[in-house]
Amino acid sequence: MKSDILLTLIREVVKNEVKAQVKEEVAKLIKSGAVTLNLPKKPATPTLKEAIKSVDPFEAATNALQQSRKVIASTQKPQIKKEFTKDPMINEILNMTTPFTSAQRADGGMGSGGSVLDMIQPQMSVDENGWESMDYREVNVPSNVPNFQLTDDGLQDATMKALTRDYSELVKRFK
Repeated sequence: MKSDILLTLIREVVKNEVKAQVKEEVAKLIKSGAVTLNLPKKPATPTLKEAIKSVDPFEAATNALQQSRKVIASTQKPQIKKEFTKDPMINEILNMTTPFTSAQRADGGMGSGGSVLDMIQPQMSVDENGWESMDYREVNVPSNVPNFQLTDDGLQDATMKALTRDYSELVKRFK
């Protein structure tokens, strides 16, 4: 019990001493001119209720949406809508796609080099029953795997890195 009383007395003494020292230091700083107490007040910012009353958030959002639609509409070329099927949703989706260019068609649709899988050619064989089979066991992955270009999409970049990485050393460790 006596230790509790001693502890509270020490706290009070330290508290009073700190208050006195802080007052002295602040007075010294004010006298030296390093600190001034009468600073001009910042203009009062409106409260959330006042801001909402002055501007309707739904109206502001609607205006911003209309402005963005105007910008997008002015930057896009007018597209000719073709009718491929009787289903309007499928027509809309097909009209949003762009066909391959002749250069992409010549390269297999993948820009330069085509797909990595296109470079791997399996050994084809036909068994006694006439079934065709593809054997990938003796196929070496080509060393000229095309480099991917970084995009702003981190997930796509990580996926491409994982798909094009050379895992031969890792596989050797597990054998």
